[in-house]
Amino acid sequence: MLEAILNTAVGAIITINERGIVQNVNPATEVLFGYAASELIGNNIKMLMPEPHRGKHDGYLHSHITSGVKKIIGIGRAVEGLRRNGDLFPMHLSVSAFVVEGTRYFAGIIHDLTERDKMQGELRRQGSIFEAVFNTVPDALIVTDDRRNITLSNAAVTQLFQQTPEDLIGRSIAEIFADKDGFDRADRLRALLSFGERLAPFQASYRRRDGAVFPGQTVGAHILDADGQPIGFLSLVRDLTHEIEQMRALHSAQRMEAFGQLTGGIAHDFNNLLTVITGNLELLEMRLDDDRDRTLLKRAQSSAEMGARLTDRLLTFARRRQLETVRINLNDQVLEMAELLRRTLGEDLHFVMTLSPGLWSVLADPSEIENAILNLAINARDAMHSSGKLVIETANIPIDTDFEGGERALAPGPYVRLSVSDTGSGMSPEVLERAFEPFYTTKSPGKGTGLGLSTIYGFVRQLGGSVTIYSEVGHGTTINVYFPAAEGQDPSRSGEEHTADVPVSLGELVLLVEDNDEVREVTKQRLEQLGYEVLEAGSGQEAVNILEAGHNADLVFSDVVMPGGMSGFDVVRWVRSNVPAIKVLLASGFADDVVRDQERPLADIKILRKPYNRSALAHALRRALDEDANG
Repeated sequence: MLEAILNTAVGAIITINERGIVQNVNPATEVLFGYAASELIGNNIKMLMPEPHRGKHDGYLHSHITSGVKKIIGIGRAVEGLRRNGDLFPMHLSVSAFVVEGTRYFAGIIHDLTERDKMQGELRRQGSIFEAVFNTVPDALIVTDDRRNITLSNAAVTQLFQQTPEDLIGRSIAEIFADKDGFDRADRLRALLSFGERLAPFQASYRRRDGAVFPGQTVGAHILDADGQPIGFLSLVRDLTHEIEQMRALHSAQRMEAFGQLTGGIAHDFNNLLTVITGNLELLEMRLDDDRDRTLLKRAQSSAEMGARLTDRLLTFARRRQLETVRINLNDQVLEMAELLRRTLGEDLHFVMTLSPGLWSVLADPSEIENAILNLAINARDAMHSSGKLVIETANIPIDTDFEGGERALAPGPYVRLSVSDTGSGMSPEVLERAFEPFYTTKSPGKGTGLGLSTIYGFVRQLGGSVTIYSEVGHGTTINVYFPAAEGQDPSRSGEEHTADVPVSLGELVLLVEDNDEVREVTKQRLEQLGYEVLEAGSGQEAVNILEAGHNADLVFSDVVMPGGMSGFDVVRWVRSNVPAIKVLLASGFADDVVRDQERPLADIKILRKPYNRSALAHALRRALDEDANG
């Protein structure tokens, strides 16, 4: 029976005496090591051992004999064996000691681990591939157990939810939803999903760590074991903020175009009616002798003229009115209107002009420029109610291909920007979305026609320019009007930063603080292109946490207006109190004077105006970093 066991055993079995001489081997030993039994029996077992095991073997035997231990079994670790052809292979060795007729022997059972190691190597390779894919997918991947608790998540959750994968482990996935209804709907859909099926994409609202809510799309599937039984659920969450904003912009552009076609057609038809009305009124005037009748006629003529002016504005919005353009300087236009604006705004409002020297000329209709400035000033006055500050600013803006801030419809080139900023109530996202629509107004009945911004939009677009609005509820509004600079002007001689001469990093590290994910990402890319190392923070408090954790930075570059109760100015105060060696630079869409007026103790802080191009960013960074060195 013993012989049958030895001959059928899968592992190699070798017996040796206390001097290490092989006494018996089974057939599996011959296969494993490549020697015939006759070549092994009578020779020392060390012939099957590579160094360092060969040199230590005699010591192993002596130690056992000296100690009197009867068993050396289940060593439990892989050692290497030496085949006849010189190949080494991993093996598992278990050794037992026994005595027969007063003579001590040792029996070793050997298993070849080559295939196991190959399998483990393949598993490690597949695991590395999985880990690389799992952590480089830009969407958040979240694995939950049957209780909907999170067991695993990828690196993308940090950017999307502002929480590390470690933060989420063990917590309910319900915590990332903005409301219970969203989680309940997702859970119902998951429960209805058959094994092997993929959850159809559905939208829900999710919440970041700072409380900000964003729209997301989720797909998912059960994770099954080898027997096809569920062991978890994988959810993929994608941020739809950018896609929705793009669709909203597209719909807005299509709606504006539809409004333009509609209002243009109505205005032309109405003009034809007014032509008939005013013509007949003129003919009728020639026949009237009674003064009372003439008075009634004058009222009718006055109303007809008002109607003509209204249709003129509609045609301007529709870009169907011929503009009488001349070469003008916007500084001159603003200065000529200064007294009128002061009277219009009243004594309770503080009016400031920040006019750039060396301003480029533009080709525009002077009457439309005057109407635009007056309309914007009146809107600002109404938004500020009884008190506040209005700033009118002009600047030369060379726009390049990576200009940030919504002006991507503008062709690269030199532009003149006219900005009107106020410290009023600001606009909600819903109001911003419809601000340029004709007849849309938030004013009470009789207080506005809703044609002010739409008319400005129409005539500026007709000139090849653009209008943008930067507004935050409770923080005021800045409206930027971009006019193409007239031909024959050299942007490089304007006193502006020359885009061809862009200063780069000298190895500095910048801590970027911006709550808008899209703006933060494009700004990070710009900084890295300029050679800066970048740390990111999605809020002021996160920036403070990074610095408190000991991360060093040469400069903190922060947005001014951020949610979460900590503004860019608050970040600056903390930096100056705790790490004063770090330089600071702020960015804001509001006019500098408006921002600084609200933060007088920090009036010396450099503020980069949004939107800005790469050159302006590069120069602002270098000025902030080199300020002390240059005195």
